[in-house]
Amino acid sequence: MDRTRTHDENSLHEYRKPTAAGGAPTKRVALGTVTNTASVATKAKVAISKPPQRITRQPLVAQNQNIPPLAAQTSTTSLVQPCPGSDDTVDEEVDTQTADVEPTQIEDDFYESDEEGPTQRFAVSESNPQALYPVVDKESMAELNRVATYFSTNNGVDLDENDDDTYDISMVAEYAEEIFTYMKELEVRFQPNPGYMDSQTEIHWAMRSILVDWLVQVHHRFSLLPETLFLTINYIDRFLTIKTVSLSKLQLVGAVALFVAAKYEEINCPSVQEIAYMVDNGYHVDEILKAERYMIDLLDFNLGWPGPMSFLRRTSKADDYDLETRTLAKYLLEVTIMEKTFVGAPPSWLAAAAHFLSRRMLNRGHWTDGHTYYSGYTEKQLLPAVMRIIQCCRDPLTHHKAIFEKYKDRKFKRASVYVQEWMDHEENNN
Repeated sequence: MDRTRTHDENSLHEYRKPTAAGGAPTKRVALGTVTNTASVATKAKVAISKPPQRITRQPLVAQNQNIPPLAAQTSTTSLVQPCPGSDDTVDEEVDTQTADVEPTQIEDDFYESDEEGPTQRFAVSESNPQALYPVVDKESMAELNRVATYFSTNNGVDLDENDDDTYDISMVAEYAEEIFTYMKELEVRFQPNPGYMDSQTEIHWAMRSILVDWLVQVHHRFSLLPETLFLTINYIDRFLTIKTVSLSKLQLVGAVALFVAAKYEEINCPSVQEIAYMVDNGYHVDEILKAERYMIDLLDFNLGWPGPMSFLRRTSKADDYDLETRTLAKYLLEVTIMEKTFVGAPPSWLAAAAHFLSRRMLNRGHWTDGHTYYSGYTEKQLLPAVMRIIQCCRDPLTHHKAIFEKYKDRKFKRASVYVQEWMDHEENNN
């Protein structure tokens, strides 16, 4: 592995509300404009570990350097174009956090396919009818089988005697295929319902976007692992799939999800007092702990969701773990957590799509057989997700401001700035 870890029975509606000094209930607007994140960043009393030192690397592309045109790449098909059926309008019901542009249409035969692979487990939702899933058709399955046969008849790339991973016992290369097969089973088992807003009475997708944007800021402030952020979002979506939550408890759900995810992934995780401070003490410590027990119980103690970072590392093996490609892919992958159409999408699919688009932006060439083998997806299967990610990147300060600002840092090689320059360059040439 290439990462180092640094580090009851009542409904949420029934939790007691925080009280002021005089005993009267404290009046606070749930989430509101989420301005409490500023206090987390500025107050020195909370014991938050300092963020790591910025690394002094050059940006992916210098400000005065021309971005290579897409036409110069191996494929001449432009990715920056309106998706079929798109009218480039914003859904009035969803506020400025999510722009609802029509995505690429998925073939109807996917929903009735008998082939192996990810399948749609939930009915089409009224609140999220454009939810995306990977297409599993005969053509894609034939391509995947061809690639798998090719590598198996060549002694398998995982046990290549020229591959350093073969001799690294921590990589357990001889079990890699079985491990990722099992992880793909888990990603389907722990898939949230992309239409869960149909059953919610007080919240809608725009409120989820505000919550996620706030969580990105808090997660970054605590210097937590990327896996923790993706796991947090999965816990939130799975919880809301099962339970109807009031607006006043939505931020509690997000804070508790982050608390549980940090315990699962981190060595040094935030304390419950820091979580309480993070929400401006809008919820008492006892209330947070009670909510934690309730969430874990409702999720049936199934906390080991296989997030997209593991699949991204697997796909990166085809590029010999190229740092620039993977750094850019991490930004594109993080953008997907803001988008409601990706709520029920398999993390392996999103990781492959982010890696595919990253290679295109960096002029790294075709999606090779090695990429297909390691990711488990063909280029045709990835295009719907790729097109949607590009739509999300058209107006980053509206769609995912916190993520955009986070990835402007030199630590992330200014990936968000590079993507915006690439988008502008492509749109000017089309």
